[in-house]
Amino acid sequence: MANPADLTGRARIRDAALAAFAELGDAASIRLIAQRAGVSPALLQHHYGTKDGLRTACDEYVLSYFREHVAAGVDELGMADPDYLAEVYRSAPVVIGYLNRLLMENAPSSQWIFDSLVAITEPYLSADAASPVRDRAAVLVAMKLGVLLLLRPHVDRALGLEASHPAGNPRISAAQLDLLNPDLVSPEVMAAARRATEAAALR
Repeated sequence: MANPADLTGRARIRDAALAAFAELGDAASIRLIAQRAGVSPALLQHHYGTKDGLRTACDEYVLSYFREHVAAGVDELGMADPDYLAEVYRSAPVVIGYLNRLLMENAPSSQWIFDSLVAITEPYLSADAASPVRDRAAVLVAMKLGVLLLLRPHVDRALGLEASHPAGNPRISAAQLDLLNPDLVSPEVMAAARRATEAAALR
């Protein structure tokens, strides 16, 4: 999520919709979203048509967010950069909140997003394992979303932190690096990512 002052009207509406849908689900109205975005309902409808059109735009943005950040983090080694991690920690909560609501409501698009995340994950897993790559990708996505979404309050509590405390992000990232190390990128990149996670925790 960018600084609202840097966004176009269309992007401000989308970001306001992500937050409103995360909070209220389908009860979020066009009028409410327009008010939060600082635009008129007519401008919202000009850009997105109906609320369904706005929902579709939010779904597509969430998937593109994950696709772009996986590519930047793994392919471009961004996971080894504390600035990259800080940006993810800053921008991810509203995207995660939207996806959490989508999955809890079992909306039809949640199936498409989940399957797409599995497809994005598959190329990064080793083929040298007893179970099929797709099986491991599906389980890995479910595990990671569980930590980020449905089970995050329990994870925070187990870590001795208040709900969604910023200090939880680097600690969870560090633990995930330990657990996921064998099936992801090289040990050198993982070591660099750990150093970046530790540096982010000191900010």
